[in-house]
Amino acid sequence: MSSIPQRLDKYELAERLGQGGAAEVWKALDTQLQRYVAIKILHPNLREDPHFVARFQREAQLIASLHHPNIVQIHDFHVMQIPDAETGASLPLAYMVMDYVEGQTLAEYIHETSNIGKVPSPAEIVGIFTSISLAIDYAHSKGMIHRDIKPANILLDRRNTARNPMGEPILTDFGIAKLMSSMSSTQNSLQMGTPLYLSPEQARGESGSARSDLYSLGVILYEMVTGVLPFRGATPGEVIMQHVNATPIVPSLINPSVPAALGDVITRAMAKDPAARYASAAELTVAIASALNVPLTEALSSSNLPSLSAVPQPVPSPYNPVGSQSITSLDTQISYSTASMENLPVQNASPYAQPFVASGGGSAVPNSTPGLVPTLMAMPANPPSPPQSTHRRRTGYIIGTVIFVVFLLGAGLLGAFFYLPILYPAPSGHAFYISSGQLGDGAQGIADEIQIDLQHLPAPQAGKSYHVWLLGDQDPKRRDDLLVPRPVTPPILVTNNLPVANGTVHFLYRGDAQHNNLLSNTSRMLITEENVASSNSAPSPDHATRRYFAALPQAPIPGDGNDFSALIHVRHLFYNETDARVLGLYGGLDIYTFRNTEKILEWAVSARDDWSDTLNADQATLIRNQFIRILDFLDGTLNRHVDIPNTVPFMADQQIARISLLTVAPAQGLQANLDKNPPGDIDHMQLHVGQVAKATDITPEMRQRAQHIITALLNLGGKQGWLANVRTDAVKLFNMSQNAVQLRQPAARALLDEMVTNATYAYIGKLDPATNIVQPGVTQIHDDVQHLATFTLTTNIPDHL
Repeated sequence: MSSIPQRLDKYELAERLGQGGAAEVWKALDTQLQRYVAIKILHPNLREDPHFVARFQREAQLIASLHHPNIVQIHDFHVMQIPDAETGASLPLAYMVMDYVEGQTLAEYIHETSNIGKVPSPAEIVGIFTSISLAIDYAHSKGMIHRDIKPANILLDRRNTARNPMGEPILTDFGIAKLMSSMSSTQNSLQMGTPLYLSPEQARGESGSARSDLYSLGVILYEMVTGVLPFRGATPGEVIMQHVNATPIVPSLINPSVPAALGDVITRAMAKDPAARYASAAELTVAIASALNVPLTEALSSSNLPSLSAVPQPVPSPYNPVGSQSITSLDTQISYSTASMENLPVQNASPYAQPFVASGGGSAVPNSTPGLVPTLMAMPANPPSPPQSTHRRRTGYIIGTVIFVVFLLGAGLLGAFFYLPILYPAPSGHAFYISSGQLGDGAQGIADEIQIDLQHLPAPQAGKSYHVWLLGDQDPKRRDDLLVPRPVTPPILVTNNLPVANGTVHFLYRGDAQHNNLLSNTSRMLITEENVASSNSAPSPDHATRRYFAALPQAPIPGDGNDFSALIHVRHLFYNETDARVLGLYGGLDIYTFRNTEKILEWAVSARDDWSDTLNADQATLIRNQFIRILDFLDGTLNRHVDIPNTVPFMADQQIARISLLTVAPAQGLQANLDKNPPGDIDHMQLHVGQVAKATDITPEMRQRAQHIITALLNLGGKQGWLANVRTDAVKLFNMSQNAVQLRQPAARALLDEMVTNATYAYIGKLDPATNIVQPGVTQIHDDVQHLATFTLTTNIPDHL
């Protein structure tokens, strides 16, 4: 926030320590006490939540009431008026003043230890969890739930190493998650990395309980002993769905040194059913200590916990049946029995210990080094597998050597008679456009980055490197969806040294500093092999340097009324919906569908959480406004009169709500009305994706994704679709909310629960218990749309390049 002054009351801002979408943290000097403090400055969208100030003061008082050595102390909180950068009008700025803790976060500590195979010792693990669990149980006893426990929210105080040599753990942001949920979008939470440690019930849209915090502790424990997170994905939505539906890989398959007893502790801590988890954080820590044969500390011994003679076994539940582990995704399902894994030989390199990037706190964190299995120091190892016969090994070695020598001799003889040119096989994998979310005017922040993931790529020759280029459309003279010729786009150099490690590429091109859209001007990719020191601004004219090529589908679609290609329809979805632009909205259908559905879930959860059977008139009005916002987005500003009287003022952003999510009025969708009252985003997306599916030059994978998107859109917007059900409930609740007495009735609470359930399904999808298949929601639609703009590289390079 550029308008933050350098001085807040008596505090002088010295250094920004961190920044997210909804808040930033500063190191500041208290000029009266002459000491450093940390200040958390919140960024509420006050235009949408005029009641935030009252809510902030109420929640801040509760947070400040916590006094525990392992919880950062809140000393002060204020709301001051600052000028709005856009309008110049005064807006309140809310901030909290807390202790300044010197030291790294637990996230940084895990990055320096477990993530690179140096798992902390059992005593260190127990010491860390002892301090954290005491803080959590204390807060829970005061009725405070954290709801966002993750390593980035745990500071290690390097000034206090008496109990923990890496620094005493201090928990931050207690209660902040609940406060922020009323003012920040779900997407902001996702970008901060929260989904990586999110409990299944929170992922389903529930507010969370004390046992939700224990689930997050289980995820942290899993990461500390394996070096990897239990659930990872290309998008936050994928991770959320895994928390709800999937079971993590057994820890000992990643790190064979993890005792079976500790694996059982993790399984219970991460049970899908909250009732199956431990009753307290201290009980969890006692179980960890027992599994690792570490004596209990005095702090835990004095907590009057029952003595555990054995590590508790996982409790069977419909969400987490004992004895069966399963990994479920949208496209594949792998099931295996724990019993069948008991006698597998331990390998020196786990197939799961491969590099990955996790977006936690905005920084990239790699996992274990390839080929390096983390070792839990001093832990009892699993029994080794029986050694193979020495004679059998020697025989296999001799046979293998003979075959290898014959092969070399044969290759030498063939080379004496034939000239064998170097062959470049096509790599497997893809490159695709992704959106950073750094949205600005027009198409900024949409399709502004390129992700390249390839396997089986031969290393470049000595002195050479792979250069990656983005090229313009195949026929630059062809008109685009604006009915004008496209300008000729100069080549864009993505990188002049594509990193290749053991035939694998995992590379992210972040585009330019302005986050300008790439898909608007490029649609082809070329990889050349040129001199490392080459500074060419275009691919070498020497065709011998060209190795791989790919193009997005650009042939006219048969029967398409506008003679568009699949590429043009994809551009509509990504960034360039012309009918939206006519109404002053810049961006594609996908981003509006994703963000607006997200907001509807946020408002539904907020209304449900604020409900009680003792509501007064003011509280009822606050909840009623959430119903109006939901209908503003579902119906659109031009059609909301279908459900709400015209006398009711708008509560959502009227500009964003100009196009509805649902088609609710007969006038919507008529060709003559497209520039005035276009169809809802859901129906409009179906139109474009349906045309993509008809293209003759798309890949089978692209066709499958298109069909997948259409199915998911029907889940959202059909007559019995989830968003249609949200609309039905919102209309009933709006009518009830005009009378506080009616809104206090149990029937209103039941409707609220139903609305939140449908809004959650619309956002993250729904698991069908009969088939164990996920019916996708908007997060998977968003991911599939992103992958429509995917390059499949081949060695077939057109001559005209």
